[in-house]
Amino acid sequence: MADMPDVDLTPLSAAITKVAEDALRTIARDAVPALVKQQVEEALKKMVPGLVEAAVSQETVLIKETVQEVTRKALPDLLKSMAEPLAKEIIEKLAREMVADIAEAAVKKEIARLTAEV
Repeated sequence: MADMPDVDLTPLSAAITKVAEDALRTIARDAVPALVKQQVEEALKKMVPGLVEAAVSQETVLIKETVQEVTRKALPDLLKSMAEPLAKEIIEKLAREMVADIAEAAVKKEIARLTAEV
């Protein structure tokens, strides 16, 4: 080979290194946050259902007690609205039957008394 000229490549190497570093910084600034965001979103998608399940399971007793308390408070009004018409119907039916039976018995007694006098 022919004699190679003695050239100092240090400035060229330094310039290429600087360009490469600048390019990597730009890529890191622009691309890495998106990659991190995607990884965070994926991690959250995996974690959130478990966290919600854990939170709900810890609150199961409170939820159960709340439902029972609401039921205890609402049930009397609900039953009252259903029971009053039913009770009225039953009482009226019993009264009609009892009055009819009592009236029939009273009429028979009066007939017996009147026929006994004759």
